[in-house]
Amino acid sequence: MGRAGSRGGGGRASFGGRSAGRVSGGHSVGRAGGGSRAGRGSFGGGSYSSGMGRGAGMPPPPTGRGPGMPPPPMWGGPGMPPPPLGRGYRRRSSYHGGGCLTTTIITVFIIVFIFVLFQSIAASTGRSNSYGNSYSSEQTSRIVREKLKTNNAYINNCIIDELDWFDNAAKAGGELKGFWDETGVQPYIILREYDPKLTSDKEKEEWAADYYDEHFDTENIFLFVYFAEEDTDNDVGYMAYANGYETSSIMDSEAIEIFWNNIDKYWYTDMSTDEVFQLAFKDTSATIMHTPTTGKDILKWVLIVLTVALVCALIVYLVKEKNRRAKEKAAEDERILNTPIHDIADDNLEDKYL
Repeated sequence: MGRAGSRGGGGRASFGGRSAGRVSGGHSVGRAGGGSRAGRGSFGGGSYSSGMGRGAGMPPPPTGRGPGMPPPPMWGGPGMPPPPLGRGYRRRSSYHGGGCLTTTIITVFIIVFIFVLFQSIAASTGRSNSYGNSYSSEQTSRIVREKLKTNNAYINNCIIDELDWFDNAAKAGGELKGFWDETGVQPYIILREYDPKLTSDKEKEEWAADYYDEHFDTENIFLFVYFAEEDTDNDVGYMAYANGYETSSIMDSEAIEIFWNNIDKYWYTDMSTDEVFQLAFKDTSATIMHTPTTGKDILKWVLIVLTVALVCALIVYLVKEKNRRAKEKAAEDERILNTPIHDIADDNLEDKYL
């Protein structure tokens, strides 16, 4: 069979060109059978105990006041000095916030690292595009491309089906607009019936380039032409393309190879011809317009997010420190108010002359 959905045809063709300067080339779907259309352990060990025991001949530990031992001092007792006055109005702090801050920073760093890691994995395995669908792509592109800026409107009637393979060519053409939205390149598909005059791949490539020159006056079109074989339903035909001069900045050699790989991927499925071309163009634009996440990209975002996290941690620390000092001052003020005036005066004299 020749139509998308089954395997057949010759090997991959080399890319061709045209003396006038327009880039064109061709492709034959690889053969893989007959076919036609665009169709965890435990830890052991002894127990451990610690303590101090009393050996033989050792005296028992002191348990209190024995005979002949003086009683413990009693503050404020007869002949005893009064208890030391507390200096409630002095600011003292035994607060050590370094450990708390360090723990906070480490925690934030770990959270940020995990977040960025998962984001990078998601970015490299699944994306979404203007078709509104998420995708997973095995192919990657190493070239950064910018969408073409053009004033040309999208051509909805961009499919010529001489083989009657499309279920709804008009609808399928409208669905291809996602490729145009992503790239700025107008897709155009021709499924051409068998022409005995075209006997070589080069002639078919030239036909595609000539068709472009004769029928289009814009240079942002990617023209795909499928040339059917004489036994249209059983032999896979030759595929050619022609680029507009502007199109070549998007559909370069890497992009063309990605496109052919997508055609190969879907050609032998049970999909309809409509779905084969929609998915081939969708996956191509999704791959060529998005470069994969690199180590430098991950490092950049880690540094950015970590900087933000450190600033946030510093702000939290400063707010907590401010609140702590406010509470200490309030407690000191309260102790001052509750301390007798003569005690404060005595203490001030002590600070002044001693």
